[in-house]
Amino acid sequence: MQKYLNIKKKASLIKRLKIFLYNVVENDRSPSNHIYSIIAIFIVITSSITVFLLITPESEKLPPDLYKLLTDFEEITLIFFALEYLTRWWVISDFFEDYKENLSKYKRKNIKAHLKSFWYALKVKLKWMVKPYSLIDLLAILPLFRPLRVYRILLILRIFKTLRYSSGIKSIFSALKEQWFIFLFSSLLIFLNIAVFSIIVYIYEYNAGNENFKNLLDAFYWGAITSFTVGYGDITPITSVGKVVASIMPLINTILISVLTAGISVSFINRLLELKEGEIKMRDLKNHIVICGYNETSEEILENIMNIGLDKEKPVVLITNYDKNDIGLNLSNYIIYKKGDFIKEEILLDVAVDKASDVVIVGEKMPPLTEKDIDARTTLAGMLIRSLNPTARIYVEVLLDEDAYIFKRRLGIKDVLIHGQVVGKIMFSSLLNPGATELIEAIIDNETGIKKLKAKQLGNFDTFKDVLLYLRQQNLTPIAVERNKKIILSPPDDFKILGTDYIFIIPQSEA
Repeated sequence: MQKYLNIKKKASLIKRLKIFLYNVVENDRSPSNHIYSIIAIFIVITSSITVFLLITPESEKLPPDLYKLLTDFEEITLIFFALEYLTRWWVISDFFEDYKENLSKYKRKNIKAHLKSFWYALKVKLKWMVKPYSLIDLLAILPLFRPLRVYRILLILRIFKTLRYSSGIKSIFSALKEQWFIFLFSSLLIFLNIAVFSIIVYIYEYNAGNENFKNLLDAFYWGAITSFTVGYGDITPITSVGKVVASIMPLINTILISVLTAGISVSFINRLLELKEGEIKMRDLKNHIVICGYNETSEEILENIMNIGLDKEKPVVLITNYDKNDIGLNLSNYIIYKKGDFIKEEILLDVAVDKASDVVIVGEKMPPLTEKDIDARTTLAGMLIRSLNPTARIYVEVLLDEDAYIFKRRLGIKDVLIHGQVVGKIMFSSLLNPGATELIEAIIDNETGIKKLKAKQLGNFDTFKDVLLYLRQQNLTPIAVERNKKIILSPPDDFKILGTDYIFIIPQSEA
């Protein structure tokens, strides 16, 4: 209940920290999660190597300082995994909000109601704990209890934690996959260069009696260390041909290695640009908000979404033909930017519009399109989205009055706004009733204005009067009921309330 009644207030520092940590460790749509996953993979792999070194029968032969370093590192990684597990357990749900939300369903707040609400909130945590990834995380930290360290399998199982960081692994492989030809071609040329020149040098040095080149393996060893390092000096050519090759081979391999490293760099940079510039595909999204088009209307929507922090709690996608730099709004890191034409099916499917809960379509103005052309694009987008996702709530902005008919009558979309018409009605209302503009602004204000809640989320009520009396105690006032998508303003006291109804609520102003 508190989750809904306190929505007008800014999130506390703890809640903001919780949202931040959730996006880092759990939200695979967040760029910070990709970065964290790569760091975590590094820790898992290095700590796994440490474990293998410590449990091997030859561990007694390790130098004392190395052994101490490995054991200390093992302790640090166990603490890291434990903190990660506790963080995931904390952010996966809000225990107190779930508890209060469930408790609000009971009129009588007796012990039974409190116990049921406690179990309801705890059940979310328990369900998370028995998931396969969570069980792997738990097994990875059990060696913190020293008696359990005798079960070496628990130490080895941590390697399976790499499966947990799928977003980081996908980012790495996606980046490498794009430049696979450069990697393969460069690697083959480097190997060929070492092989050919090593064989040539081996022939001349062997015939010259150079004892350092006793066999072909010595020649390949010399070729590798000469190409990838400055050479150790333990094997050196004595013939003129060997010295010339020793000068040419590193030069060629330096160029080839530069091509290889440049290819890797380009791949990772492209991956980051995909995340930043909207080329990435997010087909695993669900229950998210998709905003099709960018103009003054969608800019206002996005700004309000960021102001109340909705983008941190629910995925929000913006699809537009505009470059990110041309958007007159600094999008938060949680807004998913997708560059593309929203009248194309593949672009819509890239952001999983078929699984979205809400879709907003605005009239994106692009030269040399006329208002009629823009509305035609909006209509096409609406028809396509409705066919892909029949259950989504669709909100449409049209520029011409006559085009609203298509959406309301033919597509059955009721939430259709005509650009400029609403503003005109508000201004006309203010002419007749001075002060109406301020009233409307207060009602629709994001933080202190109107809220829409499902009746059963508030509790079990028989009549509108019961709702009114209950919410008055919470410093709130119900002003309307929505039933079957029909708005009933200020219903009478004896109006029957159904569990499927929605209640529109405004907070009481301070005197």
